[in-house]
Amino acid sequence: MIKNNMTRGVSAGALAVLASACGHLPIAEPAFEAMSAKRAGMPTDWTVAQMTGDASATIADYGVFNDAQLVAYVREALENNRSLRAAIESVRQSEYALQSTRSRLFPQVGGSVGARTSALTDDLGNNVDQYSFALSATYDVDIMGDLNASIQASAAGLRSTEAVYEQTRRQIAAQVARAYFSVIEGQLQLALDRQSIDRQRQTFRITQTRFDAGSIARDELVLGESNLAQAEDSVIASEASLRSAVRALELALGRFPQNKLAITGTLPEPPATPPLGLPELTVRSRPDVVAAELNMIQTFANTRIASMAPWPQLNADLSLGLQNTQNSTVDLFDFDGLALSIGASLAQIIFDGGAVDARVKAANSQERAALERYGQTIINAYGDIVGAIDTLDTLASRNAALQKASTAAQEVLRLGELKYQEGSESLLNLFTVRNSAEFAESALIANRRARLEQWITLHAALGGNPTQATPLATPASTANGK
Repeated sequence: MIKNNMTRGVSAGALAVLASACGHLPIAEPAFEAMSAKRAGMPTDWTVAQMTGDASATIADYGVFNDAQLVAYVREALENNRSLRAAIESVRQSEYALQSTRSRLFPQVGGSVGARTSALTDDLGNNVDQYSFALSATYDVDIMGDLNASIQASAAGLRSTEAVYEQTRRQIAAQVARAYFSVIEGQLQLALDRQSIDRQRQTFRITQTRFDAGSIARDELVLGESNLAQAEDSVIASEASLRSAVRALELALGRFPQNKLAITGTLPEPPATPPLGLPELTVRSRPDVVAAELNMIQTFANTRIASMAPWPQLNADLSLGLQNTQNSTVDLFDFDGLALSIGASLAQIIFDGGAVDARVKAANSQERAALERYGQTIINAYGDIVGAIDTLDTLASRNAALQKASTAAQEVLRLGELKYQEGSESLLNLFTVRNSAEFAESALIANRRARLEQWITLHAALGGNPTQATPLATPASTANGK
């Protein structure tokens, strides 16, 4: 009896040691080594902005415009947008998947209670009762590290889903801000067109009076009618464009489009360029880069699982079992028959027609594809940042030129209207300088809105504030499924 107990103890201890050793294999190591080749010589101690469920930072980003209505709309969108709600459900599904995988770390316990009666069909009164009670508990020891790799893959998948959710949240906030400024631009353009039609009507009255007096030819009267009709058409088009912009904002807010928003804001001057920080901090603050890297870690973990399939599989399990069946309930729940068993098996696939080999090759192919996607994501991130900075600088330079052009055109228009009222300027020349002045002012409004939108684009390209960062998962922490 002593020898048996000692043997069981030694066996259980050996299995525990094997489980401990194999359960912390650095499965993610190849992923980190392969990723370094795609970082284009950037430092290895990269950091990544933390992805959290708190939207206060995203909302605070748009406080830089000092517009309370805009901030309120961003908050409303992040609370009500259906796409964002769907994205958070994806995060929850990943959490549940990780919870399900980690549940295999614990013993599985089950029990059952049953009752049965039986009798011959020609003697139903002489029945026999039978009662049963069963209890079982099993625990599979992760000798080969399959479970550890699965947990690591699920953990990386969860973090990747969180990064995608964060990206969706930032995109929605940016969409709201763009739509908001588009509405304000539409209001300014409509006000400009209405001002233009007032001028055209005033000019046409003068033209009609002069034509009735016989001081001008009919061609000037017709020209005045044509320009007045064009001004009316511009107002109709601007009103339709404004309604469309309002509906777009309502949709971004998660509302039904009813053209009922009352926007009271103005187009502010664009804020200063968002902080660039170090290049590695800047790129690694982007949720898409974070998601691509975590997807790659997940792929390497899945490759590790597939690569173990061709080798002999050593499995070990610990189980407790109890099965009581008797004709009465007396001593039905007696545990005297509880039995402990420890088992181990070694299995090897001898021939499968190449199925396992194909799965391993497919996993390796997925691994290479994940690496290439990761590298391309980094290149795209750099391209977004460089392009956004260049466009923002270009729009700022154009703004200075457009401001000068608009100021000069307004002065030419003022002088032209005075000359026309005095009768020393032709109607055609007046319309020419007026169109030039209105076009310059319209272009200035469009440029201001474009600069605001480009600031938002650059802010998104930088992944928010890249100076706020936390350390990225290391090979050791990732191997433990963290």
